[in-house]
Amino acid sequence: MQFSNVSIITSVLVVGLLIAAPAMAQTTVVVDPTKKYQTFEGFGSSLCWWAVKVGAWNETNRNKLLGAIADPDTGLGYTYFRYNIGGGDQPGHNHLTKGDGGAAVPGYKPSENGSYDWNADASQRVVATTLAKMAKDPIFEAFSNSPPWWMTNSGCVSGGVNGADNLKTDYYDDFADYLSEVALHFKKEWGITFRTVEPFNEPSAGWWKANGDQEGCGFKNNQSKMIVELGKKLKEKGLFPETSVGAADESNISDALNQFKGYSEEALSYIFQVNTHSYSGYDSRAGLFNAAFAKNKKVVQSETGPLHKSGDENIALWMAGLIIADIRDMKASAWVDWQLGDPAENWRSFALDHSKQTYKPNARYYMHAAFSRVLRPGSRIIDSDNGNTLAALRGDGALVLIVRNSGTADASYNFDLSGFDKLGTAAKVNVFALPGSLTAVSDLSVTGKSLAITAKANTVTTFVIPSVEANGQCTPSDIIPYVKIGNGGWNEQTEVNIEKGDSLRIGPHPWEVGRWIWSGPKDFSTTNREFILRNMDGTMSGHYKAQYTNAVGCESSVDFKVIVNDAEYPYVEPADTPLTNLTTEKQRMTLDLLQQQRYMTLYDMQGVIVYHARVNGGHITVPNQGITRGRYILQVRNNRGQVVMQKTIAKR
Repeated sequence: MQFSNVSIITSVLVVGLLIAAPAMAQTTVVVDPTKKYQTFEGFGSSLCWWAVKVGAWNETNRNKLLGAIADPDTGLGYTYFRYNIGGGDQPGHNHLTKGDGGAAVPGYKPSENGSYDWNADASQRVVATTLAKMAKDPIFEAFSNSPPWWMTNSGCVSGGVNGADNLKTDYYDDFADYLSEVALHFKKEWGITFRTVEPFNEPSAGWWKANGDQEGCGFKNNQSKMIVELGKKLKEKGLFPETSVGAADESNISDALNQFKGYSEEALSYIFQVNTHSYSGYDSRAGLFNAAFAKNKKVVQSETGPLHKSGDENIALWMAGLIIADIRDMKASAWVDWQLGDPAENWRSFALDHSKQTYKPNARYYMHAAFSRVLRPGSRIIDSDNGNTLAALRGDGALVLIVRNSGTADASYNFDLSGFDKLGTAAKVNVFALPGSLTAVSDLSVTGKSLAITAKANTVTTFVIPSVEANGQCTPSDIIPYVKIGNGGWNEQTEVNIEKGDSLRIGPHPWEVGRWIWSGPKDFSTTNREFILRNMDGTMSGHYKAQYTNAVGCESSVDFKVIVNDAEYPYVEPADTPLTNLTTEKQRMTLDLLQQQRYMTLYDMQGVIVYHARVNGGHITVPNQGITRGRYILQVRNNRGQVVMQKTIAKR
């Protein structure tokens, strides 16, 4: 059974949705395109446990459901999918009953001394491979709830005794080998390259206990060790950096922040993104983003739902508030739901009948579609100064505005769009309303450089204004170039002469929220704002350069020229960078490198990777897809992963 994605409501309600009410107090919302935040990569879902069940449906029925998930026009348009690499429980254990039994995810290596079983988990896998074909430019992540049973202390994949950490102390490398081997097989045999592999799931929660009803593994301690082991295995098998590590899928955002702050530099070198669930710890949203941003990592909201919901607010509107807060305050680059088809009403977007192989969308489906159909991958989140709103610039040149009103009274807003040089004359409008519908209503006129609307009670309303232009010129932060030689005081200077054996501390300001990316002699690189160079000699002479990006995506740079007085290694101006030629055109971007076997990464100005490639020859052409006009950071690394060049470039 297939259901229409748009419900019809009465003409009286449609007409009344957006008529301004003169007597109503109006709230002005300033939309500022000069304050640019994360590039949004899309909405999505975990595949376990619903996919384990749906994969057993016949192809026709299964594809109807998956089309409702992947189609960007008539469905949800999801593009981010998390495949669960099962651990597989000990034979004789039959307690993994969650998700209508879907929680019993088979493992690919059922015993320590046996072979891999690549026929395992066929149901979840067929859902993944079908979505890979249906969705436009999908992103896949592999994640683990537990290591295989034979790697655990308890001999059970649902957790340890009393919730203790459950991976055996001498099995870190074995677990890393297992996860990386599955990732390698997916790439070589099934055509899915995981962008990240996540070895944890809510590792610090303490609620994963033996003989429970779902897989889980305590991993409060030694997360850095596990990340390093996994990173090494991915590298050993030729998967890294195309497949990197994600961590740590904590249940509480505060736990995610605390664990991230404790990761070793080696662990951070293998991490591509910080994953967190947003079940709780909401006060740490901004803190997690700031910490990740400073280390040049993106934040992904990788799982959530109404675990700690209180009050009687409608579940769909409550979840809409969670989406807005995670994207606004935590700057989530992607937003991922836990269960599309959970047995519990409040946790799902579809009611699934596995015996009849049918599905029925509920109110949450229509609410999610309101967001996901208009806030498409590649959209750049910009500033809107009201917590019930989201604003974004889409890749097709449209401005997207989203308004949530979960109150019992209508709300009147006036969007101040004076920061735009050009605007379309009308906004396309869609309204999610209870008990569950998503309806296109009449276009709304843009008057001058403002949009006046009235959002009815208990709605999510989206506005898409085409053909917008904004100069987007932000104000760069001024950099104060502080340096300290030995035990001396701080001085403002960018040219430093020191004696051999001295130490040099470089610590420019601003010191608050922002990202510093440094490069320098001897393959020096760091994301720390302040650092110290000890016992210096002439080999450490040269230019120490940083690009600083502030919280609103505006870039500054600084170059410290450091000369160490060392007769054995006299100072010589550095040679040219590895880049010998760069051409940027509307249809393509090409570059030539002096040496072979280098890695090239292109970041947007918020630090989000938009393209990454291994350059086997000296020439590379970057595909135009997803790389719009604007400024980017080009970074080149050698075979050891060390930064050898970094510069800002412009795409015309």
